[in-house]
Amino acid sequence: MLAVVAHAAAQHQRVSWATYGFDLERTGFNPHERTVRVSNASRLHKLWSRSLGGVMIAQPVEAAGVKIHGTPTKVVYEGTEHGGFYALRASNGHVIWHRDLGSIHKQCNFFPGDTFGVGGAGAISQRAGGKGAIYVAGGNGNVYALDLATGAEKKGWPVKGIFNPHHLQVYGGLTLWKNRLYVTDAGLCDIPPYHGGVTEINVAKHRVVHRFYPAGPPKRGVSGGGVWGPGGVSIDPSNGDVYTATGNALKDPQNFLYSEAMVKLTPSLHVLSYERPPLTGQDVDFGATPVLFKPAGCSSTLAAAENKSGVLVTYRINKIAGGPLQRLQLASVSRGGFVGAPAWDPQDNTLYVGDSSNSSDGPYKHGMVALKAGHNCRLSLRWQHTVGPRIEIVSPPTVAGGVVYFGDGQGNREYAFNATSGKVLWHSSGIKNRVDGAASMVNGKLFVPTWDHRLYAFGL
Repeated sequence: MLAVVAHAAAQHQRVSWATYGFDLERTGFNPHERTVRVSNASRLHKLWSRSLGGVMIAQPVEAAGVKIHGTPTKVVYEGTEHGGFYALRASNGHVIWHRDLGSIHKQCNFFPGDTFGVGGAGAISQRAGGKGAIYVAGGNGNVYALDLATGAEKKGWPVKGIFNPHHLQVYGGLTLWKNRLYVTDAGLCDIPPYHGGVTEINVAKHRVVHRFYPAGPPKRGVSGGGVWGPGGVSIDPSNGDVYTATGNALKDPQNFLYSEAMVKLTPSLHVLSYERPPLTGQDVDFGATPVLFKPAGCSSTLAAAENKSGVLVTYRINKIAGGPLQRLQLASVSRGGFVGAPAWDPQDNTLYVGDSSNSSDGPYKHGMVALKAGHNCRLSLRWQHTVGPRIEIVSPPTVAGGVVYFGDGQGNREYAFNATSGKVLWHSSGIKNRVDGAASMVNGKLFVPTWDHRLYAFGL
C-alpha cells in the first residue's frame, strides 16, 4: 500500500530541476521532494540506466511538463565528455532526442579516452504549455539554445566562438538569470596558453556582451585564471550580483589580479569586491562554485567555497574584501582534490560537504561532513560519516526530503544519508566507474551521472 501511495505522489509531482544546484544560489536543495523521504529511502533501487557513450560529470537537469507528441512529459537532460547531449524520458530512460555538440581529443589523463565535450549542466528556460529551451555549451566552443521537446536549434543560435576548444573547456553548469546567460571556462588539460573566466551572453540578442578574466584579458598575455567549479557561477537573485571562485594565474604570483580569489561581480561582470585568502599548500586555487546561504539568526547572507588546500572558507557577501568570516581545514593540505560545491538545507540549518580526504589539522574525515550553522553565522561539526576510499575528488552533495545524496568518487557508489543524524540509509550497487558528478533528486527519482558512460535513475 505504501508503495502505491508513493507512486501516486510521484505521478502528480511536476517540479523542474532547471539549473545546477536547483537554484541560482547553487544550494543543491530541492524543497519540493515528497516521494523519497528518510522513512523510505532504504528502498531505493535502480529503475533504469542508459548508456550515453561517454564520461559524465555534469549534473542532470529535468524539465517537467514538456509536450512530447502532445503529452506532458518529464524530461531529463544530460551531456557527455564525448560531446553527446541527450533528452531522455525520466520515467524509463528512453532517448527522445540526441545532438552531437562536438568534442576535442587531448591526451592528459583528465578523463578516460582523453576526450572533452559537454562538461557543464544545461540551464532550462520553460514557459507555459511545456515549451522552452535548454542552454548548453558544446565541446566545440559554441553555446546552444535547443528546443526542450525536439532538440532543434532556436533561431539565432548557436552563439559561436564563446571559447577556443583547443585551449579551454566548460566544466561548470550554465547560469540563466533573466535575459543573461553566464558561461564559465578554464584550461583544457590546464595547459597554457589559455585565458579562462566568465562570459555573459544576452539571450534575446544572441551575442556576447561582457567577459570577466580573473588573470586579465588575453591581450595582457597572462595565462590561467579559469573558473573550474561544477556549478559555474552563483547569483544573488535579489539583485543579480554574480559570485565566483577562481583558479590560479600561470605566473608568479599565482594569485595575480583576481586569480585564486573569491570575487563578487555586477550582473555585467564588473568587479564589486574580491579577496585572495591567505592559504598554504602546493595548490591553493579554487576548483569550486560558491554556495550562497543565510543561516537562521545570521544577519547576512554567506558564501562558502572549497579550496584545494583543503580549506572551506565562508564570507559575508557584503564584506568579501574584509576576508573570510571562517576557515575550516576539512581536508588534507597536500592532496589537492578538495573541489566542488557544498549543499545547504535551510530547513535543517546545515551545510553538507563532500570531503575528499582527511583533515591535516582537526577532526574531519573523508566522506560526508555536516556543519551546523549557529546564530553567530559560524559553522561547527554536526556529524560526519566516513565512506568510500580516501581519494582526491568526490561528488558535490544534493539534499531533498531530509536525505543527503553523495557520490564517493572512485568508490563507484552513490549514498543516501539521514540529513539530521548522518545514518546511511542506502547505497547503490552495480556502478562500474567513478561517481564524481552531482546527482539530482526530483519528482521521486535520483539521477546519477557516472564515468561508466551510463546515466542511472533510482527510485522506489
